[in-house]
Amino acid sequence: MPAPLFDSHCHPTWKEEEAPPAEVLARARQAGVEEFLFVAIDARTARRSRELAAAEPGARASVGIHPNDLPSDPQALEPALEEIQSLAREDGWSAVGETGLDFHWDTVPPAIQREGLAFHLDLAHERDLPVVLHCRRAAPALLDLLQGRGEIRGVMHCWSEPSEHLAAFLDLGLHVSFAGNLTYRRSGDLREAARRVPADRLLLETDSPFLAPQPRRGRRNEPGFLPFTLACLAEVRGEAPEAVAERTTANARRLFPQSRG
Repeated sequence: MPAPLFDSHCHPTWKEEEAPPAEVLARARQAGVEEFLFVAIDARTARRSRELAAAEPGARASVGIHPNDLPSDPQALEPALEEIQSLAREDGWSAVGETGLDFHWDTVPPAIQREGLAFHLDLAHERDLPVVLHCRRAAPALLDLLQGRGEIRGVMHCWSEPSEHLAAFLDLGLHVSFAGNLTYRRSGDLREAARRVPADRLLLETDSPFLAPQPRRGRRNEPGFLPFTLACLAEVRGEAPEAVAERTTANARRLFPQSRG
């Protein structure tokens, strides 16, 4: 039996009326997933994630605004970020984010995404918290903004960029996390990246309710499906699932300690 698993990135607040978090988490624990980072995409979900985490053993919460959820109107950006800053200065957080760049969608101008990212990076430094980074079709631009800041404590969540960029992010000190898309049949380059991540920087996640792994593809994803990604990751790396489970859980605990308060 593998060691208890840590889902380092999930969104139980997403349309939770369709999947009550208490039921979702109960199923996760039955599947051997016992620790979680509930990740915010805006101020509302940050508050709700913290509320849920306070009631669930082994759960942590993040605070931040997803790049696709930043206001597209520059006039609305400052008050949105000020609200996040005020929240982050309270207790109850284990990470800042998710933040980053997403050039797949065009709902939020790149300039606003860059400003939001810089704000979150500064906030993470101020609060001495790790940062959760989202990157979609934006690796060169994200690297441009990260390099020069020194070592960064945090994670490239749901790695999906070309493997040629992996080394540069690792050089910044970042962890790298893999989700259900690792299991997809056409994810050869993604699996190549998974082979190359050092064992002490490796994390597992579901990004639920998105990206259900291949055996459950087409369904709403949930933390209880994490063992499918574990099995694929272990196979890709030529390691025992028990060893990968133990290592990724230890890495996540070290990166995302239980919050103060």
